[in-house]
Amino acid sequence: MNTRRLVSLSLMAALSIALYYLESLIPPIVPVPGVKLGLANLIFLFVLYYYDGPSYLFVVIVKVLVVALIGQGFGITFLMSAFGSLLSVGITLLLYYSVKPSIFALSSASSLFHVLGQLLAYAIFFENFYIYSYLAILGPLSLGMGALIGLLDYFLILRLPQSFRNEEKKRRH
Repeated sequence: MNTRRLVSLSLMAALSIALYYLESLIPPIVPVPGVKLGLANLIFLFVLYYYDGPSYLFVVIVKVLVVALIGQGFGITFLMSAFGSLLSVGITLLLYYSVKPSIFALSSASSLFHVLGQLLAYAIFFENFYIYSYLAILGPLSLGMGALIGLLDYFLILRLPQSFRNEEKKRRH
């Protein structure tokens, strides 16, 4: 990875961390515990579409680790975040490289699998598999939030000047 790319991806990771903390200051959109908009996912999907899969993975890992280091520690919250991110990244990359779905479908699937990963971590940590009944509430909400993030990403990518996108692709090849 060249220096320019590393700096660019580090800035993307920093932006995702800033959006994560900004989101924590916003009152919940839906008064259901565990439901968040997922503003950091704006950056993740942008990186996936603008750069590539390994860059996407890099930014997600940096965000999860830095948030744990400067804020929440390495307890259950970290485990839930890590499990959710791992499952989300896995399904996102699988779909992106095999099926090539729309950004809306990709964002929705990513959001749903993040919730599944979080519930899995909770179930394992607390040895309580009844938590999966909460999926009846979190599932549809995560799909909706994911579609909304996908819409925002669609407009973000659409607004990016074509010359800017082509210039980055030339640098990569």
